Amino acid sequence: MGFISIVIPLYNKEHYIKRAIKSILNQTIQNFEIIVIDDGSEDNGCNMVRSFQDSRIQLIQQKHSGVASARNRGIESARADIIAFLDADDEWQPTFLETIYNLKKKYPNGGAYATSYEIRLKNNKEVIPKFKHIPPFPWEGIISNYAHAVLGDLPLISSAIAIPVTTFKTVGKFPIGAQLGEDQDMWFRIAEKYDIVYSHTPQAIYYRGLPHSLCTNLQIIEPYPIIETIDNILKSNTKNNEFYLKEYLAKLQLDFSKKLLQANKLNTAKNSLDKCNTKTFITWKFKLLMLYYLKATFSKTFK
Repeated sequence: MGFISIVIPLYNKEHYIKRAIKSILNQTIQNFEIIVIDDGSEDNGCNMVRSFQDSRIQLIQQKHSGVASARNRGIESARADIIAFLDADDEWQPTFLETIYNLKKKYPNGGAYATSYEIRLKNNKEVIPKFKHIPPFPWEGIISNYAHAVLGDLPLISSAIAIPVTTFKTVGKFPIGAQLGEDQDMWFRIAEKYDIVYSHTPQAIYYRGLPHSLCTNLQIIEPYPIIETIDNILKSNTKNNEFYLKEYLAKLQLDFSKKLLQANKLNTAKNSLDKCNTKTFITWKFKLLMLYYLKATFSKTFK
């Protein structure tokens, strides 16, 4: 296989980073470099990285600037023509890189190469994602309608994807400053320009709900960048996949509204819900509206 760069953003993941790196070192294909971008960690994670005596591992440290900045720094430092990503608290199956290699060999013009994944909960329970518009295991090929596919569980995650450097030159890098969703914005921009090549064989383990996870601890108060991206596409003259684009936009608005309600940003949550028009997620919207009215009533009663 040709040389591949692997970028790992690291921020306060001392309990998990060794597991992530070991899963790379255990790959059936060994022609790679590992670039760990420490984003201003305050724990012992950097020393965990340094404990590996392997010349293929490079540690770069920067001031805390967010995961998008860390990934972009990794892209700029990479020497290979294709870059794979792995979050510091996730891991790969031993054949992940081999699967990516085979996909790229069969579909050399893809804009991204990705695999399915397994979700591992904090109680160690395994969950299999429920995808839409993707043929069942062990299918592999080009995702025919990405806007349709994202209406189910997300087919692409940041720990199970590899992207050619030429793709970044076309679509740009990860959006800086986003609280969450910068990766999904990137995947969508790629899907607008290129084929997404996919294997439905799970080759990564995504750990959900870990104590130090960004998604677990962050209170989301800023809109996801992908909401603006899709909104701009819908406002353009392009009407391809209009129904699925609108439903995906609604899904994102509802998820954002849920997080606003969790943060007790009630007025902003209500504004977000009012903007949401959906035929697919009507029940979800109704439940969130009920939660809003309950919280608003409780807040007025106990002022």
